[in-house]
Amino acid sequence: MQANALPQRASVVIIGGGMAGLSCAAALARRGVSDVVLLEAETLAHAKASSFGETRMFREMYSDPVLCRLAQEANRLWREEETHAGEQLRDTHGLLFYGESWDEETIEGSIPGARRVMDDQGIPYEALSASAIAARFPLKPKPDFTGLFEPTAGAVRSDKVVAHWIRTARKAGHQLLEHCPVSQLDADGGGVTLSSGDHISADQLVVACGIWSQLLLAPLGLAPKLEVWPMLWAHYTVDPALASRYPQWFCFQRERGDDGGLYYGFPVLSTTADGRPRIKCGIDWSPKELRVAEPNAMVTEPPARLVELLDGFLFNELEGVQERVETVISPYSMASDVNFVLDRLTPKLSLFAGGSGQAFKFAPLIGDSLARLASGEQPAVDLTCWNHQRDAVRA
Repeated sequence: MQANALPQRASVVIIGGGMAGLSCAAALARRGVSDVVLLEAETLAHAKASSFGETRMFREMYSDPVLCRLAQEANRLWREEETHAGEQLRDTHGLLFYGESWDEETIEGSIPGARRVMDDQGIPYEALSASAIAARFPLKPKPDFTGLFEPTAGAVRSDKVVAHWIRTARKAGHQLLEHCPVSQLDADGGGVTLSSGDHISADQLVVACGIWSQLLLAPLGLAPKLEVWPMLWAHYTVDPALASRYPQWFCFQRERGDDGGLYYGFPVLSTTADGRPRIKCGIDWSPKELRVAEPNAMVTEPPARLVELLDGFLFNELEGVQERVETVISPYSMASDVNFVLDRLTPKLSLFAGGSGQAFKFAPLIGDSLARLASGEQPAVDLTCWNHQRDAVRA
């Protein structure tokens, strides 16, 4: 971006071109706000950040009734988003929670907790035994495993969604500026200084740059207490004869030694360049020794032991898995209660952070809420559980 092309001011400046920043820009566009500048340090939804990739899960199967209700609201907004986009942005194929059942909540909840909430809120599901799971899917559950299948869940096609938000924002006249890192925020939230030395004034700032939010907010004394977890995921080719049978799944197992026990996977939604069907699978924990407070201290190469654990699970617990063909580390910004931070920090400054790898399924709700805050309003639903003053994120 040439310095002489940079705007000097805007009604709203958004910092971060991932899920939260782009969904906020699209929501502002639909509210008729055209004077918006979005600043991204690298490229939009780039591979080093949390919004990269082709798929994310959406579901209502939560152990927390508040998150369950917010997921229902997000799904309502997803339907509106698809109307705006004029295309399908999600694939509904169901989601299987399966594994050990014990009354201890994990990062994704628990099987017993999810069942209680779905019973209470009338969300349809099927209860499955280990033998029923093995008969229906190419999985190898242990005899004591149980399962819950939510038929209305599925996958968000995140790459399509990002492209839709970019089109929406640009059509409204927003400037989406790549390779424009921000070095500091004005003390009163009234503008930003770029690493180039240029300054942009703003009526409202929205900080939505993931793990890097901490670096900008710390000098103002506004940074919430978060950790950065490097999270491993990969693509694996599978037997074409089984390609249509893989579910979207999450496996719950107790921690054993250095194996955190929590794994997830998607059905076949894409192929390799040479046409082989592939599934996306990952680990949903990070060893304590890899968790850091400083974003730039996070490991960026997949740790060999985590790759070994993921390979071991996939090759031993699923049928037809052939070859790992892509391995990625994504940074998760985590609060101790595994909940987000979405709040107005000062009269001119709003924040989304702490996405914990779960945020994309809530994207329309996050974007709409940030847009409302930047417009001087309150979110349309109660987001008290995401406020920046709760004990879990108070530094």
